[in-house]
Order: sequence, then structure tokens, then C-alpha cells
Amino acid sequence: MRKAKEWTLSEFGSLNGGQLNWKSDPENWSIAQCLEHIVVVDTLYFPVFEKISEGSYDMSFWEKWSPFSTGFGRMLVNQMNEKVTRKFRSPRSFRPDTRPIGPEVITRFSKHQDTLIQFVEKLDTGHAEKIRITSPASRLVTYSLADALQMLVQHQYRHLNQALRVKNSNGFPG
Repeated sequence: MRKAKEWTLSEFGSLNGGQLNWKSDPENWSIAQCLEHIVVVDTLYFPVFEKISEGSYDMSFWEKWSPFSTGFGRMLVNQMNEKVTRKFRSPRSFRPDTRPIGPEVITRFSKHQDTLIQFVEKLDTGHAEKIRITSPASRLVTYSLADALQMLVQHQYRHLNQALRVKNSNGFPG
């Protein structure tokens, strides 16, 4: 996560608003939207990370007994692989704003990474396989904290790679 922050600042930190919001195609996301999406998704996990790190997290009945948790976790980890083999449509609550996003998205992403790193450092990852959480996208989907953390890291790199493809696209404003 620290590397992702440093790489993002190095790769995109000097870009202006026009460059950050440029799209090769109206259907694709801009660099700013990729970064905003990462912040939006990760932030949805912060309340549960806070409870787990404070020791006040109690798994719900479904989180404790769902027979699907392991399967959901493995499936999501495999789907969110940083090397895209298949595109997925993000749930509406995970999508970035369609309006132009200002250059402060770089600072917001950087601060966000710091917060995420602090949470991960406070989490008891020794028991991460036993702690199950509910997906922010669906109350029916549960998976281990370990799978959630792995998925979030892969998800970040998936979209950072996407942002780099935008920057390297033909027609990217110089």
C-alpha cells in the first residue's frame, strides 16, 4: 500500500485536471475516476476495520454460519486479480462520480492510503481467516478479513494499472 501511494504520486502527481479527467472513450474511466473508485470502495470497509481493530466487532449470525463465506472470498480474490482477464461492472455504490474530479484527488488518494495503512497495522491479521465480514455491496455476501484485505490490495493495483493504461493511451493530452 505504501508502494501504491508512492507510485501513484510519482506517476500521476504532476498531471493537471484535464489530464486526470481525460478518457480515451466515454465508456472508460479516467485516471481521476480510477483513483476515486479506489477511495470509495476502500472507505466502505473502514467502519468494520475500526470495530475489529478496537476489539468491538461481533460477527452476525450469517457471518458466523454462512456456508458460502469461503467460496465468496476465493471468488472475489480471483475476480479482483490485478491482471484483468475479465471486466466487471462495479455496483452503483462503488462507482466514481461522472462529473470532472479535481486534481485534489491525488492528495485525497494519498491521505486515504495513509488511513488504510493505519487500519491494516492495527488489525489482528493473525486471526484474519477466522474473522468474517459482510460485503458493503451485498448483505448476503460474507468472507474472511484475510480475503477482504487481499482483495482490496489487488483491487487497488487493478485500477492503478487501468489508470496507467489511460495515461499511456493514444491521444492522451501531453
